[in-house]
Amino acid sequence: MSVSEASSSASDQGGSQAEVHPVEFPHLTERPVSAARVPLQRFYDVSVDVSVELGRVTIPIGDLLKLGEGAVLELERALSEPVDIVAQGVRLARGEVVVVEDRYAVRITEIENSETSQNGQGSGRN
Repeated sequence: MSVSEASSSASDQGGSQAEVHPVEFPHLTERPVSAARVPLQRFYDVSVDVSVELGRVTIPIGDLLKLGEGAVLELERALSEPVDIVAQGVRLARGEVVVVEDRYAVRITEIENSETSQNGQGSGRN
């Protein structure tokens, strides 16, 4: 809806006609970027969601709707392949599933390096 349409629509509905003006922003000037770096310790208490991806599968919605209790969904990852450890959608490491007392856990077997992550290969969303 254009500004003139909005004005005529407001007056058609018995409302008072509002004055409409384009927004004017002040011109931004570039500031020099500070060379000081924020110490990493500042972020040590920030929480992130970490998940472990066991595997994936792509199936048609029709097949998905047919799934019920007892159905088996085969994943694309082989049993011998390590699982992905992902934080905020980025793969950080890989590992093997283990059991600690009565809980699942992951033993980290390889950590992604920053070069792999920067090239897009470290993403958990392959």
